[in-house]
Order: sequence, then structure tokens, then C-alpha cells
Amino acid sequence: MNIVKLVGPVCISFALLFGLAGCSSDQVDEIPEEAKTIETGSASPKQTTTLAPVTSVTKEPSEVKKTAPAATPDALVKATPVTATVLPNPVPTVKPIPTRTLPPTATSSQGTAVTSTADLEAVLISLQPGSVARYKIGEQFARLPTPVTAVGETEGINGKIYFDPSGNISASDASIIVVDVESLKSDESKRDNWVRRNGGIGSEISINVTKVSGHTWPLPDSGKMEVTIEGDMTISDVTKLVTWKGILDIAGSNITGSISTVITWDQFSLSKPRLPFIIGVDDEIILELEVIATKE
Repeated sequence: MNIVKLVGPVCISFALLFGLAGCSSDQVDEIPEEAKTIETGSASPKQTTTLAPVTSVTKEPSEVKKTAPAATPDALVKATPVTATVLPNPVPTVKPIPTRTLPPTATSSQGTAVTSTADLEAVLISLQPGSVARYKIGEQFARLPTPVTAVGETEGINGKIYFDPSGNISASDASIIVVDVESLKSDESKRDNWVRRNGGIGSEISINVTKVSGHTWPLPDSGKMEVTIEGDMTISDVTKLVTWKGILDIAGSNITGSISTVITWDQFSLSKPRLPFIIGVDDEIILELEVIATKE
């Protein structure tokens, strides 16, 4: 009797299971939106297994959209795709490069930028042995059909030129060049004697330099410069402003070159030579200085 009581429920359970297995999938009830549960067994308390929704991520350029998962009749779980926006990488910030302020510069007489005058020093130019002072005069000899150029020169020349730190002639030091006239010699001794005794030229010629232009400042270590030198020239107590022009060549501390100017006899109240063999003398006199000097 007890056996019959036990067999009855068991048979009922198997009948229920077989009935469920025969059911078509089309008759499955709707699965809840959040999750689906599966019942197992009848004798013991119901046990449910919850399946979490699965999401997928795709990239779209503008915004992020999330859609809650929805159940479908064809599958136990089906998730709706979730879209997300991927932001572009931030643009790195470029730091400004610091700038350095250059020291002030000075400008030479030729417009070339040079070092600040605060860093410059005064310069002394000294004439050295070997420098030559020269005159050239056009003459017409009685025995010659064409004019000649009489040339007289001397190495009796000395002088100093002082530049201040700005490249101008110093106002505190005298820049003077002196030529010894008595040592002037040409190819004709009679001419030389007449110049010294009767020409009214005196014993020396002095040039007080007042301005130099055309030079680069500070003076370069090498190169040629076309310069203009102005100064008050005195001949036999007559002083006139005279301008000399020429080219000087600098090589280290050495300076060489030549400068020249043109004067007239009347300008300094000089007398032309009057000798039997000279029948004519030009009105202009060319004066030249062949320079050998050092800078320090």
C-alpha cells in the first residue's frame, strides 16, 4: 500500500515532464524583459538561473546612445547594440620659445652695425719710418718739347691720429702730421734750393686732422677702406682747410696706403719757381702721403 502511494506521484511527475517536452517552441510564453528563468524539478524548491544582458559597443562620431535589452521570441537573450563616441586625442600645447634681447649696437659712418660703444676703446694711429710726403708739379722745360712732372719727396714725416671710443677724432688729444720741408728732394737740385729759399714754403708743413670719414668702426682686423681725411693745413703761417682722399689697407695692427689732395700756389701765397730752364709751371700742386702706420 505504501508502495502504491509513492508510485502515484512519481508517475504524475513523469507525465508532466513528457507533456512539456512535446510542446512546440512557438508556444513558449514571453520571456521577461530583464531576464528569463528556467524551472527545474518539482520535488524541491524552485531554482532560477538569471542570465545578464550582453551589450556591444560601436563607434559613432557624435554622441553615446544606450538601449535597454529587449527580449525576442527567437532567442532566450538578445541585446540591443550600444553606441559610444570616441573623442579625438587632445592637441598638444606648444610652449613659446623664449627670446633673447640683443645688446645695443652702434652704426659706423658706412652704415654697418657694430658693437655697443660701451665695449669699444680709443685707438691711436702712429706714422712709422718709411712713410713718405710727396709733391707733384707740371713743368715745361725749355729744352724739352713736352711738359714733365717734377716730383719732390721726403721721408721726414711723423704724426699721430687719436680716435675716441665712438670712432671720431679725439677732442682731448691733438692729431697732427708734420712734414719736414727742408729735406724735400727732386731730380733737380736747383729746383730744390729755390723751393726751400724763395718759394715761401717755410721749414715745415703741418696738418691738424679734424675729421675722418668712410672708415668702419671699430677698425677691422683686415681689409681696405676708402677714407676721407679733413684737416687744417698750415704752410708758412697760412692755414687752410684741406681734404685728403685715398685708400688704406689694414692687416692686423699695420696700416698702409696713400692719400692725396690738390692745392694752388695762390691758395697758400706761394711763389712759382723762376729758373732759366723752366718756362712754365702748372697752377695746381698735387700733394701725396704714402702711409706706413700702426694702430694700438
